[in-house]
Amino acid sequence: MTWIEISIISLAVAFIVLIGFAVRMLIAATQTLGQLSDAVVQAKMNIAKTAEQAEQLLKQAGQLTEEVHLQVLALEPTIQSIEKAGAAVGDVASALRKASRVMNESIHGAEKVVHTHQKRIQDVMKWATTGFELWQRWQAHRNAKSDN
Repeated sequence: MTWIEISIISLAVAFIVLIGFAVRMLIAATQTLGQLSDAVVQAKMNIAKTAEQAEQLLKQAGQLTEEVHLQVLALEPTIQSIEKAGAAVGDVASALRKASRVMNESIHGAEKVVHTHQKRIQDVMKWATTGFELWQRWQAHRNAKSDN
């Protein structure tokens, strides 16, 4: 056997090893994308659940705000009559107004925080959906190539 024949055989063996490595890489990539798809589905479910919880929290905060507002409205005539009774009682009424205002601001702040996180959740959902769609397109393109 001459050195040319040995070189050709070595080249063929190296090419076969390279093809085997490429096939293993494609199989590993396919498995990884499958796992990523499962993770995306799980993340999507978790995000939907979190969004539901955030929505419930927002509704509860809104109801609490409304109840506090109604209570403040109900207390307003009483507070005015107490202010007429004296300066000391007027100071208590003023403190109650400040406390209710602070509570309303706190509740509105909580609503804003929930709304802010809801936007982030929506952004994550968009990115996850885009990634999943790209993966599906790549799979379809790969399957189309393999059918040809």
